[in-house]
Amino acid sequence: MNTTTRLAIVTACVVSLSSCSTTIIDSLRTTVPGSTTTTTLPAPTGDIPSLLTQLSNVTFGLGQAIVDGDSKTYEQRAEIADSIWKVLEPEIRASGLDLVEDVQRTINLIHTAVERKRPADADKANRFISIIRESAVDLLSK
Repeated sequence: MNTTTRLAIVTACVVSLSSCSTTIIDSLRTTVPGSTTTTTLPAPTGDIPSLLTQLSNVTFGLGQAIVDGDSKTYEQRAEIADSIWKVLEPEIRASGLDLVEDVQRTINLIHTAVERKRPADADKANRFISIIRESAVDLLSK
């Protein structure tokens, strides 16, 4: 290779590599942090039939929220279901009704629906909790 070709190649490399240099912009501007909000859920109250009704209301439309991809709604509903279950479980155990496993299975279906994005499980949970609620009302009235 002759010197002219080598000089042309070196010049082309220098020009192309210098265009890839890093530019540091020194700026003192900062952004103001946005306001944050926290949501605390009220503790559910009531007797067994009313708590089961609240749980039924939580599951109603849960499958559609999952289909719509409304993660805020279905995640909040799962949290509400957990808070209802924390209050409901001791009441069912104290009453002597044999419904603890059935309601726990429904809560698990809600979590499966939310975590795995399975609207059919949410619909099953809604149907099962309705049946459990009807059974509980009949059992408590005897």
